[in-house]
Amino acid sequence: MKLVLGFVAFTAWAGEPAPDINSVTCLKLNREIRGYMRRGVDLPLAELTLFRQTRNRLIEGFEDGLYSRDQLSTAMYELSRDVEKVVKTCRRIGSRPFVDMLPASVQKLLMATRGTSKSPAGR
Repeated sequence: MKLVLGFVAFTAWAGEPAPDINSVTCLKLNREIRGYMRRGVDLPLAELTLFRQTRNRLIEGFEDGLYSRDQLSTAMYELSRDVEKVVKTCRRIGSRPFVDMLPASVQKLLMATRGTSKSPAGR
């Protein structure tokens, strides 16, 4: 399982400088969605940049030993389950922090990873 998670983290991180997702508002997510819609790109919501970066941060925290596999599994499941709910809420309230729209289990683990990111923006 760690090999697969490590690969997912690497591919999510490799091509994009990741901003601190704790400081991003829903407006960024809304703009990305509008951009894809204008270009006619059919992309699963879970593959939007902020969701990929969120998964990456969760995986990095697990690899750094900040929380257990069960905690990671729960957070990843709840993130996947609530993607549509997060998008709908962000569309209504674009000024709110993106992280505040995420499930509580994800928020809790992201707090544990604050300041430990290996991505260029977190250094």
